[in-house]
Parts: sequence; C-alpha cells; structure tokens
Amino acid sequence: GNPKRPHALLTSGKHSSGFFNSELVTEDPSLLDKASFALCEGLERAGLDMEVIDRVVGPAMGAITLAHCVAFHVGEQRARPCLRAYTEKEDSVDGKIMVFKKTTIKKFEQVLAVEDVLTTGGSVDLTVKAVIGAGGAILPFVAVLVNRSGLENVNGKKIISLVDRPMPIWEPAVCPLCKEGSTALHPKKNENWERLNGSY
Repeated sequence: GNPKRPHALLTSGKHSSGFFNSELVTEDPSLLDKASFALCEGLERAGLDMEVIDRVVGPAMGAITLAHCVAFHVGEQRARPCLRAYTEKEDSVDGKIMVFKKTTIKKFEQVLAVEDVLTTGGSVDLTVKAVIGAGGAILPFVAVLVNRSGLENVNGKKIISLVDRPMPIWEPAVCPLCKEGSTALHPKKNENWERLNGSY
C-alpha cells in the first residue's frame, strides 16, 4: 500500500506484487537436500514410479542445482544412478528457445522436468520442447519448489510443488502498482533485493 515500496519486474517482463528468491534455498545444500527429498516423496504420492526416471532436467540457471539434487535422491532411493541435464536460453527467429548446450540427453530417455519457481510455465514448456526435440520422452509431472502460477498443470503435466502461493501478475501497461507510483525492479540484483525488502 505504500507507493514508495518498489515491486517486482519479472524475467518475462511482467510485474508482480511478490517474488520468491529461490537462491536462498538452492545456495544451502542441506536445505535443498531436504526440499528435493520432499519433492520426490510428493511425486511418489502422486503416482510416479521412481524406477522409470532416466534423467532429471531443469532450465538454467535456477533449476540446475535442483535437478542435480532430485536426480541424486531418485538414484539413492532405487540404488542405481539417475542422471541430470539442463537447458539454456537461446535466441531464434521465432523468439526465445531452450536448448542443450553444455549438457545433453540420450534418445528415448524418460525425463522428469523440474523448476525452482513456476510463474507462467514458459521456461518449463521450452524445456519440454527441447527434451522432445532431442529424442527424449517427458514424464507426466513437473517437480517445483514454488508454484506461484495458480496452475495445476503445465501443458498436461501435473505440477507437484512444495509451496503453492499464487501471486498476481500484470502486464506493465495495466500494472496497478505502477499507477500508484511504485517502481518495478529486477529482484535478482542485490541492491534491488534490499530495496524490495526494506522498511517504508
């Protein structure tokens, strides 16, 4: 309610009154380990057989460490390795796409998609397309630390999340916070994070 308080400018270019900084979880190995284990438990409760997962894939940068930890827990649980990979953004004639640059997958692998924070599902969708384009098969679930989208599925893939916290998202032209005089800031810059969480 205070127009002096800035609000979040998301990677998509849209504005929001809230933001989840996943780095505060992924930078802590012990906390991420517990979160990844809990996600695996949630996937099993939803009906996913850990035996069928060949690889865990997430979009860079936020979901790389999460994919690694989830793959570790899958492998530990079934006593044989589960691999991980990640996709990275690239410009194309049609806009942004996700591709495998530094990692890859094998044809016919059964792949579990993961994401640290799901806002619109756009990065997950691009990652799914990259997996299919590389010859892999996507399992019918997406494992997420925080689902802020309000969605239950992303293109038919059921979202399994630790935290469900829908947050409003607006196009810049209709953002009510901008109209009140609040400034939109990229939260991932350290000085902006301090301003977003300051006292006003």
